[in-house]
Amino acid sequence: MTDYLYSVSLTSQTRLFLLSLGFGFFAGAVYDIFRAVRICFGSKKWAYRITDILYLITLGFLSFLFFLCFNEGEIRFFALFGEALGFIVYFFTVGFTFAIYFEKFFNLIKKAFTAFLKTLTLPFRKIWKKLSDFLKKHKKLPKKSENKSKYPLKVNKCLLYNLFNRKQNPESQDKGAENNED
Repeated sequence: MTDYLYSVSLTSQTRLFLLSLGFGFFAGAVYDIFRAVRICFGSKKWAYRITDILYLITLGFLSFLFFLCFNEGEIRFFALFGEALGFIVYFFTVGFTFAIYFEKFFNLIKKAFTAFLKTLTLPFRKIWKKLSDFLKKHKKLPKKSENKSKYPLKVNKCLLYNLFNRKQNPESQDKGAENNED
């Protein structure tokens, strides 16, 4: 009697294996959804990490629900093998072609969107170009700033307080310089 309670029939094992193959195929389709999101973000490391972590969390939760519904929460090795086999079959058949076509489709959408934005912003870019050309042509700097802009890093040979002495009495500055040499 106790032997019957713990034994699992061959038909239920076969059924569980085939269902796990289907679940693995489904897990591959979920992976393609995450791969599509990753393609949209480009080949950035953070996009790979985030989508992989989210995929593993999602797949773990879905796998838990699968075993809970179809095998009363018992995890069997052949069911895990069936999931992996279903994923591999999907990945190298349907998933491979899906990735190629989705990338082409996404690049086509990206080019169309870029062309749409360029045509939408074309009048504004032309106005901006004419305005900037007009401002460059009619921009006048004061003479004082023009002189400074010619030699911005020029070193002055005289100190500031010597300039005042030079303007008032040029001879006294020469005498002061001689006295300092002694």
